[in-house]
Amino acid sequence: MCRLVRFTGMSADRVLVALLFVLVPWFVLNWGGRKEPAFAGILARLQHECDPDNPEADYSWSQGTMPTERKREAIIEDCRKIGPVLLPQIHQQIERGRDEEVRGMLVVIAAALGDGDSIKHAGRLLAWSDFPALRICAAKTLRRLQDARGFEWFLDALDDDHFVVNGACGSLRERFYPVRNIARASLREIAARHPEDRAMGKWVGWLERLADGETLEHLSERMSRARVLELEAQAREMIRTQTKR
Repeated sequence: MCRLVRFTGMSADRVLVALLFVLVPWFVLNWGGRKEPAFAGILARLQHECDPDNPEADYSWSQGTMPTERKREAIIEDCRKIGPVLLPQIHQQIERGRDEEVRGMLVVIAAALGDGDSIKHAGRLLAWSDFPALRICAAKTLRRLQDARGFEWFLDALDDDHFVVNGACGSLRERFYPVRNIARASLREIAARHPEDRAMGKWVGWLERLADGETLEHLSERMSRARVLELEAQAREMIRTQTKR
């Protein structure tokens, strides 16, 4: 015999509360029929890309492009689609995670989601991280944000001394390096967005003089050599004029 179970008012309330705890987070992550992976899936993809034993991820500085950069950008984009609802889980994983590169990438993702403290930390990773793909992802994320706080970090990135080795036709050291090029473009864009900032404006002239892939140190040396040549030319002209007299 089947029994019809009736919930009392108190029992119904408890069932409703329990359902809310289950359904509300589900609706938040899947609102509008989205198909984005949950944080656990995102974390697994990120750990795979940061795994030094992953044969698809090349960690050498002497490489022009890395497939892992594109895959990490895809992960960041998936997180941006889901939105800031991921931040509590990201912060928790940053605190308890042991893999330095995974934690760094999570900081970059948090910055991409608009977390203020993470924007500052992403700038440090851009300038100081030992992981090339992490630096490049931080540079791309900070460029998208166009945040004034990234200006000084991009200036530091202009002096990054890493380079690309052309392994296809030889072993020539090239000046091209993605982070420097992204930094130069980002500095111009941020300065244009903040014309009232005089400190940024003072750098615009220097940025216009920078050649592709050139560091600030290279620019300073080039300008110094040009000044020396100019002075030498003036000295020769003075000697020539005095000799004629």
